[in-house]
Amino acid sequence: MRLLLLTASLLSGLAMAEPASLLKDGEMRTKPLGDAEVVVVLKAREKVEITARKGAWANVQTSKGQTGWVRLLNLRTGSGQKGDAGVGAIASLFKTGSSGTTVSTGVKGLSEEKLKNAQPDEEEAKRLDKYKNTSSDARSYAKQGKLSAEQINYLPVTGTNGGNE
Repeated sequence: MRLLLLTASLLSGLAMAEPASLLKDGEMRTKPLGDAEVVVVLKAREKVEITARKGAWANVQTSKGQTGWVRLLNLRTGSGQKGDAGVGAIASLFKTGSSGTTVSTGVKGLSEEKLKNAQPDEEEAKRLDKYKNTSSDARSYAKQGKLSAEQINYLPVTGTNGGNE
């Protein structure tokens, strides 16, 4: 019976929001996307509650009631209070995979199936064009950085027999 009560109390704690604070100033967005609309810019060390996670993003709520998405890498999870070694520490083990003394964040990669079924997105590729630089841009940036052009010759290609080909 005690084990059942302990398990129930731990699981009920998992449904609650997880306390966190911002490591540096960061944008809260309407969606978990880098180009989503910015709701507000949060200040470093501001306290928030994580209500959900999606990939590299956390849905958070501020003390003022604002909600939105923040990059997980910009958050420090846990209460930050010393002496939280009781049920809270056990619950944090289930929530974050740690005892609460070390903070780490990971983002899963693509599955083998998703890689095999990947399709090119022509519209997204076209959107990347707005980020490209011309050779004139490159020369201008190099000049500003007081860099000069230097010719570098390619290395010779060697075959499997050790000789040049």
